[in-house]
Amino acid sequence: MLERMTQTRPSRRRGVRIGTASALLAAGLATATGASAQQPSPVGQFNDQTQPRTDPNIAAKPADPVRTGPLAPWATDMAARGLTFDINIYNFYQANPSAGLRTGEQSNSTYFVLSMTADMQRLAGIAGGTIKFTQTFFGNVRNLNMAADIGDTTVGYQPPYNPNSNRLSLLTYQQKLLDDRLVIEVGRTHPDRYYGLPPCNSINSCFQDLFYINAGFTSPLYAVWGANAAYQLSPTTYVQAGAFSVNPGTNALSGYDWGYERLSGALVMTEVGYKTDYTMTAYPGRASLTGFFNTADHDDNFKTVFGTSKGLNPGAPVLQKSGTSGIVLTGTQTVWRADGGLVANPHPTAVSLYTGTGYSFDPTVPIRFNSFVGVRLDAPDQSRPNDSYGLKMNWQRLSENYTQFLADANFISGGSGAPYSRDKFVFEANAHFDVGAGVIIEPVVQYVVNPNSFWNPFTARRAKDGFYAGATLVVPLGTLLGLAPG
Repeated sequence: MLERMTQTRPSRRRGVRIGTASALLAAGLATATGASAQQPSPVGQFNDQTQPRTDPNIAAKPADPVRTGPLAPWATDMAARGLTFDINIYNFYQANPSAGLRTGEQSNSTYFVLSMTADMQRLAGIAGGTIKFTQTFFGNVRNLNMAADIGDTTVGYQPPYNPNSNRLSLLTYQQKLLDDRLVIEVGRTHPDRYYGLPPCNSINSCFQDLFYINAGFTSPLYAVWGANAAYQLSPTTYVQAGAFSVNPGTNALSGYDWGYERLSGALVMTEVGYKTDYTMTAYPGRASLTGFFNTADHDDNFKTVFGTSKGLNPGAPVLQKSGTSGIVLTGTQTVWRADGGLVANPHPTAVSLYTGTGYSFDPTVPIRFNSFVGVRLDAPDQSRPNDSYGLKMNWQRLSENYTQFLADANFISGGSGAPYSRDKFVFEANAHFDVGAGVIIEPVVQYVVNPNSFWNPFTARRAKDGFYAGATLVVPLGTLLGLAPG
């Protein structure tokens, strides 16, 4: 889960090629690079999560770290000195055999995520202090136009354009205080690392559109300036708050262009949450209520500065609105165990229900309501405790004036201009397979009803109902080499 770029509202273009300058309309439609660049993909959940409220099953490391592999002796010695390293590889494949604007397309992209952590207790005697650094390299990329091929806001993971071969993903100083109950982190980071953590078990398709389209998250691996503070009220409850910079055109930067960034506002986040695990109760769950407010200006859904339809007048400047806000409820709850909860088992055969539901208070942004609900079967075979199977349904409602914009944009591009439905549904089946040595494969199949043309509005084509298929391969190369514990 990794490329979402501009933190302002996405630009609207006709026949947009992701991040390719030659595809911009001569009329100067919209703002920064890549309407398709801000794509949902929560790979961030696999990065080191250290906040007090995070799910301990995400990126969990053994309490007694044991390294195996050719680099284990060196890595163990460096860890004793205060420096630890890791490398993870994520490969995303996706296809739309029958869904979207241009059917039968395929895409592939690979991300190499290299991390280093410096323990300031060992290095400088600063108890609870940590410096964290992550760099991402992009490779093996095929068809960066997938977002425009599909068009829809929600279907699958549609990879965006990466104009740089690498990107600074994390560079922060973190300080734990009050017996580690208070955690403060500041530097180049991302709100995806802290807020509304995905409750599903599929990187490819588990994301909340309100965060990435309305709130304006960039890609989790495209760091922005930010600060976050989280406090653990009890073993099961926490509160946190943070602020993150809004950087238009951030996808064109490397992450080190600190003097060249244009700051247009701040994204303020707050969250209160509850979590339990199998060490606390037989039927654990977690829930979080997240609020956001983005102070930056954004494009109005429908009007130009002259009060005319921006869909019918693509060369006119778009009316700007100030600020946007919303709330998101995320939760999961174990409801059944094959052993009835009578056996101490960290990976029981169990069924969980989950949801991610969000509402926008602002009618001038594209999405007014988005909710997914799902069911997951964990460890169906006790000989394979990390496997799971899931079913999910997503219902999304667009703002009424945004659907009118899509219809107008379709008409001016030579289409019928027929109204778009405000309501879209995505039905999904997914799975998570541990194939050994920490290597994970996650296939997903979706069927979309009433898709929209969000990522490619100025086209004569109409988005089709149909199937999407994708798969994610995760390779913990650092563990295999002995850099990280296994």
